[in-house]
Amino acid sequence: MSTPAEQLVDEIERLLPSFLEDPVDGPQSKGNAAVLVIDPEGRTVGRIFGKDPDRGRWCFGIASRKVIQVWRTGYATGEFERLVYAGKLDEGPTGVNRPDFIGWQGGVPLEDAKGALYAAAFSGFRGIKDIEIIEKASAAVPGLRVRTHSL
Repeated sequence: MSTPAEQLVDEIERLLPSFLEDPVDGPQSKGNAAVLVIDPEGRTVGRIFGKDPDRGRWCFGIASRKVIQVWRTGYATGEFERLVYAGKLDEGPTGVNRPDFIGWQGGVPLEDAKGALYAAAFSGFRGIKDIEIIEKASAAVPGLRVRTHSL
């Protein structure tokens, strides 16, 4: 049986063709994208999609920065930065400091039924679509859900 992180990557792979039908994201990505997931034990699972190795490397690099930030902070990329710059959250304890913020959307905190953090990130589409593919995929993985915060 595959792990929830592996199931998430498999589900994103299954959903990818429908997202490539988008008139903006399909031509923009040309099928090149990357997904990474870090599970509660620190295991990393991922996949690079597409036929352009240069674009795949670039997407993987962005997804890597996104997933590491989510893993260290527990907050979605974009949201973490907004809270820090608004003075509502101190980045110091996370080890992710302002010069290292990614800022782009597409890093999403997920949790299992016990509340354990799964950090997920996708890169290749517009930020809102990077988020959407992770959220849709996580809804299909038993026991995973998007982690929400209230401040």
